[in-house]
Amino acid sequence: MMPNPPDELTRLLLDWSAIFIRKSMQDFNQYTHSQGFSMVHMTVLMHLHYQGACEITHFCEPMQISPAGASQMIERMAQRGLVVRLPHPTDRRSRLVDLTDYGRQVVTDSIAARETWLSQIVTSLSAEDRQRITSALKVLNEHAEGL
Repeated sequence: MMPNPPDELTRLLLDWSAIFIRKSMQDFNQYTHSQGFSMVHMTVLMHLHYQGACEITHFCEPMQISPAGASQMIERMAQRGLVVRLPHPTDRRSRLVDLTDYGRQVVTDSIAARETWLSQIVTSLSAEDRQRITSALKVLNEHAEGL
């Protein structure tokens, strides 16, 4: 069997990444909207989930909002029980924001919703295909991490 030329591999990887993003975001967005959350809310929740508690002003630049806007957004999220404001351990003028148990559950559920279609694909694969894909993805991940 002849190896795939690099341009075909690149095209296939781009096709896969487009499918992956589209399907993941479709399920994620469906969950988000069904629960009445905006993408801004989910962005904050995901950031807190992966990065931990942070100052409220941390959200200003990436979301292109003022400190007052960030504070108002966090206040609305706190009223919904998603986040809590905490005293800053070293700066009495500043406050930290962190996830509540409910906020953590929303993140966990949204990740599970995003991964549902992947589980369906994996279960539809033969054992041989799962092994081949696993081996190929290990190689791809190693090379991607090395960049």
